[in-house]
Amino acid sequence: MSVSKIFHTLIGDKSIVLENTEFHSDYIIFHGRIQKRAKKCSCCNSTDVTIKETKERTLRTLNIENKKSYLKLNTFKLHCHKCGKRAWMKLPFTHGKLPLTNSFIYYIVQLTAICTLLAVALFLGLHWTTVKNIDKANLAKRSKQFSFKKLRYISVDEIAIRKGHKYMTIFTDIATGKIIFAVEGRSEEVLRPFLKQLAKKAKRLRGIGIDMSAAYASSIKKHLPKVDLIFDRFHVTKLLNDTIDKIRRSEYAKCKDNGLAVLKGQRFLLLRNFVDLDEGQRSNLQKLLEINRPLAIAHSMKEQFRSFWSCSSKREGARFLGWWIIEALESGVELLEKTARTLLYRNEGLLSYFDHRIDNGKAEGINNKIKVLKRQAYGFHDMEYFKLRLYHLHKKECQLVG
Repeated sequence: MSVSKIFHTLIGDKSIVLENTEFHSDYIIFHGRIQKRAKKCSCCNSTDVTIKETKERTLRTLNIENKKSYLKLNTFKLHCHKCGKRAWMKLPFTHGKLPLTNSFIYYIVQLTAICTLLAVALFLGLHWTTVKNIDKANLAKRSKQFSFKKLRYISVDEIAIRKGHKYMTIFTDIATGKIIFAVEGRSEEVLRPFLKQLAKKAKRLRGIGIDMSAAYASSIKKHLPKVDLIFDRFHVTKLLNDTIDKIRRSEYAKCKDNGLAVLKGQRFLLLRNFVDLDEGQRSNLQKLLEINRPLAIAHSMKEQFRSFWSCSSKREGARFLGWWIIEALESGVELLEKTARTLLYRNEGLLSYFDHRIDNGKAEGINNKIKVLKRQAYGFHDMEYFKLRLYHLHKKECQLVG
C-alpha cells in the first residue's frame, strides 16, 4: 500500500493532498495541502471566497505501529463574497478546536470503553483531561431523552459521592436496570422537578421501590399519590441484618470483660442464611447461640422473617407480619423491638410487595457497579461527567473509568 493511501485512510478525507512525509525514530509527520475545491465558506458553503489569513495547524492522527502520527497543513481565514462573512474554514475531518483528527478521536472513544481514562492517556501520550473531555462529549452526544411511556416500576436509592454526608439520589428502571435520573441531594426540594415530570409523563407507573427513608416516602406520596410505595426485599433484609449485627456488638461489649469473647469474628455466621451454611458452620453457629439468648432470639426471628416473602397472598402476608411483630415486641431484646416498631410503622409499604412482587436485583446490581466506578476513578470532581457515566452504566461497553 502506498504512503498516500495510508495517509488518506488515517485522515478519512481525500480533499487533502499529501505533499511529503517525514519519518523519525518515534513519530511521523505528514505534510498536507488543502485542495482549492475544499476551500469553502463555513457559513454558506460557497466556494466564491478569498483568502485573508493563513496559519499552520498540527493535528494528531492514528498511530502507525508504535509511532505517533501528525498532520501539518495550512488553514485559511476566508472572506465569502456570497454571504459577506469572514471566518476560518472548517476542516471536515476535525472536531472544533481539538488538535486531533476525527479518526483519532473515535479511537480514543473505543479505548475509553474498555480501559480507564488514565490508561488511555498514558498509552496515547495525552493529558488525562483531554481524554475525559472527549469521552464526556461522546457520552453527551449518545444520551437520548428517556421515554416514560413504558415505565412501570422504578427504584429510588441514594449513594455517597463525597465525605461529609454528601449524597446523590438515583432513580433506576427496575425492568432494564437503566439509571433514568440522578441528582445531588435527597431533599424534597431537589427531587420535586423530576417527581413532577414523572407525574405528568409516566402514566403507566405502578410502583416505586424505596428503602425505609421517611423523606423519600413523603416526597413521593406528595407528588405521586396514586403510585404504590414498595419496601423491597433487599432493604428489609439489610435492616434485619443490621439489627443482628448491632445486637452482636452489644453482647460482645458485655461479655468480653469476662473473657467470653466468643462473639468476635462471628458476624458472617449470624448474617448469612442458615440454609446456605455447611455442617461445620451450622455447628459453630449452634454453639454460639446456645450461650447467648438475645442473639439466639434475634437470629431465629431473622430466619423466620424469610417466610414473609413466600406468602401466597397479601392477606396471608399481613397475618404473618402481625404475628412476627408481636413476637419481636415481646422478645425482651431492645434492638429487635425497635426494628419491629419500624416494620409496624412501615407495614403498608411491606404489604405492597404482594400487589407487585417486584425484583430489585438489577437496580442493586447497578449500585454495585457505581461503587466499582467510583473506586476505579478515585472519586469524581466533575459531577456532570459522573452522571453521564451513570446513565450509560447499564451498557456492557461503558463500565470502566478512572
